[in-house]
Amino acid sequence: MPDLSVNIAPSHETGFLLRNPVMISCGTFGQDGYGGHMAAGVEFQSLGAVVAKTTTVHPRLGNTTPRIVHAKAWTMNSIGLQNPGIEVVLREQAPKWVDWQVPVILSIAGERVEEYRDLATAIEGTPGIAAIEINVSCPNVEGGLDFAQSPDFTGEAVRAVVTSTRLPVITKLSPNVTDITLIAKAAAEAGTHALTLTNTLIGMALDHDEGRSVLGTVTGGVSGPALKPISLAMVYKTFQAVEIPIIGVGGIETTDDALDYIYAGARAIQIGTANFASPRTPQDVLAGLERHLSHNKLSSLADIAGITHETAPSPNKPIPAV
Repeated sequence: MPDLSVNIAPSHETGFLLRNPVMISCGTFGQDGYGGHMAAGVEFQSLGAVVAKTTTVHPRLGNTTPRIVHAKAWTMNSIGLQNPGIEVVLREQAPKWVDWQVPVILSIAGERVEEYRDLATAIEGTPGIAAIEINVSCPNVEGGLDFAQSPDFTGEAVRAVVTSTRLPVITKLSPNVTDITLIAKAAAEAGTHALTLTNTLIGMALDHDEGRSVLGTVTGGVSGPALKPISLAMVYKTFQAVEIPIIGVGGIETTDDALDYIYAGARAIQIGTANFASPRTPQDVLAGLERHLSHNKLSSLADIAGITHETAPSPNKPIPAV
């Protein structure tokens, strides 16, 4: 069998080795986002890792309804980071994760740098949590993009978390920026061990009968297949700008989608929206990656990671005419 293991935090003192690169993305892990009421037959503990729902210092009720709408090529949500608050999550959810065979990464978000620090401090030493993913990029709450759109603010949030925990730290960035590489470099310089690219893209959908937005907050975060080309390009660009691992997410439904991200430079991938249509998608993608490596007689993912950069034409040279 090919080796699918991957270290997504080699700069961390102990690293963060996953048995395979397939992860469940934040907000889509079970019906409650924390792994509760998983569909029957979903063997999520065979995956590389799962990311639990973004948690804040205080409980959040979330945005007004409607909060989610599906279309052929995209899903749009405006959940608003609904969660019970860090105290409840650490008391009621984390103990369930202790004996699992899959590492749980807890996503956190704050409105101020101090809240990121407080969250990391509260999590430190909690059994059942293997790493932290910093969500500086939620487009569905007021001020949710303030950190993600500023290299300085991103750096401050990352530094606050990294200096408050011994856990591996991953930072999830937004596509709603002019130059993703500037934000990525700031996060890397502040000490994040890996990056997740990307969160959702701001979008809008209208009810033709009413002539108004179908979401209670007017705009929402676009995910699903429509997001993939944007996120894929940002993974490609960021791979050239930083040396830390990248986790690709956005529109992954099939093994080919996952391979695209790995070719572009991602060391691991997360699956989100596709879980709503079929909770078995991560298992199917994992099985497909195993088949791909075996069929092509490849020993590990390292054999194909970032190969697009080896075959891409130089940006300073014209592409030859066919």
